[in-house]
Amino acid sequence: MKHVICMIFNLQHEGHPITYEGTPSWLEQRLVIFKKYCIKAFANQTDPDFHLLMYCDNTTPNPLKSELLELESKYNFITISWDFSKVYDEYHKAEFKNSLLNNIKTLIGEDPQEFICSRFENDDIPEVRYNEFVKLAHKHHNIISLAKGLYWDINTNEFLDSIFPTGPFISVKSNFENFISPLEEEHHNYINERGGEPIITEENLWIQLVHGDNLWNRIDRMPGKPLPPPSNEYLKTHFSYE
Repeated sequence: MKHVICMIFNLQHEGHPITYEGTPSWLEQRLVIFKKYCIKAFANQTDPDFHLLMYCDNTTPNPLKSELLELESKYNFITISWDFSKVYDEYHKAEFKNSLLNNIKTLIGEDPQEFICSRFENDDIPEVRYNEFVKLAHKHHNIISLAKGLYWDINTNEFLDSIFPTGPFISVKSNFENFISPLEEEHHNYINERGGEPIITEENLWIQLVHGDNLWNRIDRMPGKPLPPPSNEYLKTHFSYE
């Protein structure tokens, strides 16, 4: 089954600073994190048949735009959409969903009766079997959340072992006629209101990085139990981090 992972990379949000302004800018910092921690895990998936569709601000200036384009050129699973500069107001929700659907058609064609669309953040790391497991889970469920993973504060090297049934790792199986975007509402609602299935595995299938000093990006606000830092070999084997 075809699988498209949608990542809002640097679209602007109302009321927030422009992502490419400042020294260093938010986008500069996020690109460092994405390249250091995240991209290798996508590149080393046990099932390489997926697309990573990254939505980037179409007003992003060089050299940051060039850096994004270099990622697209280097990794054949990455496609960048420059359809928007910002998103998430009421008008854009419908417009974004239409854009996502059109981009999926371009990536996988219009033949598949069903396909999977997932959401992912640019500071999260997929386990190397992530794509393989998502496809397996969707043989039995239309909407899932991957509940089992780790939080990693990269500033303090603290870890949490977490089970988050209504967390952000949402995947949806649908079709072109009745398309459901995994980004059209809050991630909690896909489980609480849409009947999605939380998948609780023995293995961790994601790492959410904690790296800022704002109120929400703090490890003491995340759900989970403290865990001794995993070995370097574990992080390399399961998340391609070294």
